[in-house]
Amino acid sequence: MAIAIRPATSEDLDPAQRLVERGILDLRARHGVGLPLALGPPDFQRPCLEEDPSGLWVGEAEGTVRGFGFSWMCERFWFLAQLFVEPGEQGSGLGRTLLSRTMEQARRRGAENLALITFAYNRVSTGLYIRHGMFPREPIYLMAAPAGAVGLPEPAPDLDAVPAESSWMRQIDEAVLGFGRDRHHAMLLAGGETALGFARGGRIVGYAYVSTITGHVGPAAILPGEDVAGVLRRALRVALSGGAKSASIFVPGRCGPGLSAMTEAGLRIEEPFVLLAARPFGIWDNYVPADPGYM
Repeated sequence: MAIAIRPATSEDLDPAQRLVERGILDLRARHGVGLPLALGPPDFQRPCLEEDPSGLWVGEAEGTVRGFGFSWMCERFWFLAQLFVEPGEQGSGLGRTLLSRTMEQARRRGAENLALITFAYNRVSTGLYIRHGMFPREPIYLMAAPAGAVGLPEPAPDLDAVPAESSWMRQIDEAVLGFGRDRHHAMLLAGGETALGFARGGRIVGYAYVSTITGHVGPAAILPGEDVAGVLRRALRVALSGGAKSASIFVPGRCGPGLSAMTEAGLRIEEPFVLLAARPFGIWDNYVPADPGYM
């Protein structure tokens, strides 16, 4: 069966998202990871496609999407958000071809660094990324718990939650990640996500996105030298204030205060991931990704 590689269109995004779901479930099943999966609609992919379609590609055969590659860029930073092929197509070379097409975006726009987050147990894909110059840099752990199992201390009285503002979210991103994400924040906020800022003594020290529907926290960024654990505990408290049935967060291995705070709150490691990059970047003691695709 011949597979044609072509740029993705808006009509491809929903079937591509279903392909991603099948790919994740198949990968988890083969590695004995029995976690449920509930991916939402492609609300992040759609504006990225409108902004720069060179980062989204599909492999198609007989009118069916058989593979999907999706990358985005902020300034000179390139990130591979999704690369999945239909279960049963592994080893066909489709993944390598889609990766090469998405990496054309990085070359065309002069990327200075390349990165992605993938499942730590996905050895085949990790080898593929290493061959393309991206190397394991940071473990990241998905932590979760039923809401009823979460226990949080009273928040520090001097740590205030305030509405987030894009101007200082950019300043925090530049300090923690090394680049701004103005457009991505606009996408999240336009999609109904809730962003909070955290201030101590009137000074903004960080921000966090929280979902009172799902109980998820992230992305979150806290300035160096500030109370990472306190911000994450406060954000988790807000996320659970709307009656969510569970809590979840991605915490980097380097973020000791965050891992300790979430463990003490009752969250447990559900799944291991790994950040790969062409060269080190960011202060991972102070950043919590939203998920592997958004970072």
